[in-house]
Amino acid sequence: MISTLAFLFPYTALGKITLYPLSSEFGQAWSSLPSYGDAKSGKQHRPPYAGLASALSAVSGQPVVLMPHTYDVVDDEFAQPAVAVTTRAFDAWTLSTAVREWERCVRKGEDANTLAPLLAAAEVEHPDLASYVRGAEDGTPHAPGWFYRVAAWNFAQRLARTPLPVPNGPRMRRIRWRMDTQGSLISWDDVTRRTTLKPKRTGYALHKLDFRVVTQPGEPLFALHVLPTFSRLATHWASTRTVFIEHGTNKDTLLRMPIGHTKDSDGHWVPYARNYAAEVLDACGMELTAWPTNDQLAAGQGQMRALVPAPVPHVLGKGVGTRFNKILADHINETIKRPKIIQVGFEPTPIELTRPTRGAVTRAELDHALAATGSDTVRIIALYNDGTTRRRMTKALARYTSTPDRPLDCSDHDDRHLSERLIVRFHRLRALDHTDKVDWDDELAFLDQLQDGTLNGAWVETIWNPKPTKREREAGQHRHDHKRDLRRALYERGIVSQFLARQNAPDPDDITEAETDADADPPTDYKAINALRDLLFRLGCVDDRLRHVTDLADEPILVGIHLRQQRISTRRPGAADRTQMVEVLTALHTSNDPNRPWHMGSYDHSSHDWRPQADAEAAFGRHVIGRDGHARHEEGALLARQHIESALKVLPCDRPLIIFVDTEACRTIWPGLQNVRFGTGPLPGDDLRSETRSVAVVAINTSYGEVPTPVENTASPRKNPKRPPKPQDRLYKRTTSTGHTSWYIAQASRAYEGFGSAGSIGGVHTRFTLPQEDWALQRKDWHSFTATQITVPHAGERDPQQLAALAAQLCHQSLAWDARTRHPFPLHVAGAMDRAHPEYRGPSIEPTLTPEADDTQDAG
Repeated sequence: MISTLAFLFPYTALGKITLYPLSSEFGQAWSSLPSYGDAKSGKQHRPPYAGLASALSAVSGQPVVLMPHTYDVVDDEFAQPAVAVTTRAFDAWTLSTAVREWERCVRKGEDANTLAPLLAAAEVEHPDLASYVRGAEDGTPHAPGWFYRVAAWNFAQRLARTPLPVPNGPRMRRIRWRMDTQGSLISWDDVTRRTTLKPKRTGYALHKLDFRVVTQPGEPLFALHVLPTFSRLATHWASTRTVFIEHGTNKDTLLRMPIGHTKDSDGHWVPYARNYAAEVLDACGMELTAWPTNDQLAAGQGQMRALVPAPVPHVLGKGVGTRFNKILADHINETIKRPKIIQVGFEPTPIELTRPTRGAVTRAELDHALAATGSDTVRIIALYNDGTTRRRMTKALARYTSTPDRPLDCSDHDDRHLSERLIVRFHRLRALDHTDKVDWDDELAFLDQLQDGTLNGAWVETIWNPKPTKREREAGQHRHDHKRDLRRALYERGIVSQFLARQNAPDPDDITEAETDADADPPTDYKAINALRDLLFRLGCVDDRLRHVTDLADEPILVGIHLRQQRISTRRPGAADRTQMVEVLTALHTSNDPNRPWHMGSYDHSSHDWRPQADAEAAFGRHVIGRDGHARHEEGALLARQHIESALKVLPCDRPLIIFVDTEACRTIWPGLQNVRFGTGPLPGDDLRSETRSVAVVAINTSYGEVPTPVENTASPRKNPKRPPKPQDRLYKRTTSTGHTSWYIAQASRAYEGFGSAGSIGGVHTRFTLPQEDWALQRKDWHSFTATQITVPHAGERDPQQLAALAAQLCHQSLAWDARTRHPFPLHVAGAMDRAHPEYRGPSIEPTLTPEADDTQDAG
């Protein structure tokens, strides 16, 4: 059995809350507020309820949520009656003063005072939180949106009363938690600190426990998921967004405050509290704690601690490790006993996950696998500038020759046949090292001569995360990263690409005696090998490894539907003002004929047809990412659903379908994926089902906050008494009291299973108790076990557990690397196509609008 960091709690454990019901007049008054751009600067926008809630947290020192009181998704939240929810009743004068001052700030000094009287008139209630739950008896519990924010507060407060005991040799270290105004627990008094000498830096981090209340399919009780994080602290204010403050009369609660930055009179950037918190505190006769200087932050001093703003180099790694998770789970079970909570666990099934084929596609299987591309011949165009990179490429390609132990011998600009179907051609491209932008259309003109019916793929050298040299920094220069521009230029020529990061030739002084031994085997260049595997994967090369682990006698088409919402700007760079839906559909065509490889195709939205994988990716990459008008809710969701249903209808109608979808991304498009309507609402393929055609839907959820985090495999004996046993390569399941079954695959990461003590250190020690001689390992990321949830909202004519096993096996096999993927193969391919698009999470190329169209858009 796999134990987890998720807990079911009876409704009597939810406790009471303090609630202020607000009338519809409050929403009307709120709608009359002007747009604002925060206290100092920023884009003008409609004031959100969260702005006032943040200011009220500042003056009360307690969590506050202000949200619409509705069970449904609404288009205009201000048209619904709202509630303000907190842990204790506000002081009446403080509440009125704070709300009045906040509104005055929003109105730029106008003292209209429309909100405070309405909030003060609300009659304070102290209801049982469980009274707002509906549908529990049917296994579909649901509640208003604010419920999920506040349901964990009472749990967190109870947990904070008892310090966490962490074994430290013969002694016990006790970690005291303090709750912040978002309901998280912070190890405020137990800071992890590490200093390096070259370069001389000091870093700090806190342990933080986040809590998320979620539903599980068919489960009558709500689940509380505990999410431990190792939160690194900033040592300067630049770009920071969130700060914890030890402030106010409630010393047990930390204020979590969003912050912005503005220039002072000397022209220096300084932080300020957003949502007018400082002004509200001043009006209530309080003062915000003094802002520490950068030097004080770097020394870990003061009553404020800021989180690092983004993934940045830091002397401390991420993650708390599996041993901490085990200690925490045991502590929760010991602490929360009345009423008793139930720890969520997964039971093993008889289905083992096997990987009979490992590594790259073999030379013997290469031509058979390349037949899946739909082309008679495939050409790899190797673009390089550095000689070391060329040698690395030739060594990786050598495994597909008759002399795999010797680097490939070939000249530039000539085709070299490696097999009947595979050709390679090298070309030196000096523009790869240019520091500025390049006219790639001109540089790649030589590729036009290769339009001979052969499927082309580019293997391209790149400088990974180019950093300026000292001379470049002094001159204000910086090397331009060409990957986005170059990938788009290749897509324009119908060529998919994969990049290989350059490695400098080893310094002769660093070469060991073993490496100079002529008889010694050279180290394996896994990066080059994996890059070549990924390029073949993008070209649509599929060997029989998937066929070997599945039993699909009726030859279904396996469909992957990948959706993602991307924010874009239509006005100016860096100011996203609307979203568009990215939709990628893939189809893996299975076959029982051993002479016919399974082959992959994707839907081309421009031609409205399914095309071979590489052609479809090139077509996808050379067009603007996303589809206008498609969205997650309302009419946008209907448009997306209709468009995808039309695409599915183009597939051969005489073949059954098994559709894989990402639960989190797709459940607002198809409500039948939601736990509250599981299997009973709209689902993909609804229009295709008939008495003669089976269409099954398998939902995959990998969300860290929604899928329980595995703690240990309680069925395995412990080799090390400290280290929690890892999950097995097996399909697990959990069946609820209503008879609904969900399936899981749980795993340890590759880093956890390998790389010596650096990979598994978090299984033996905690960051609180790491021995001093191993202290350098604090710089590593400490991994925990992860899980993927598989549910079957519609099985068609198939056995749901066999569908879950199919999904698990399609995660367990990978063409591009030797570990498990987060999603089954068709869905994984769709996500890879999205991530390869030149505009993925980047600038969007907007279509040119006519003056009339532009006027219409502004009017709307």
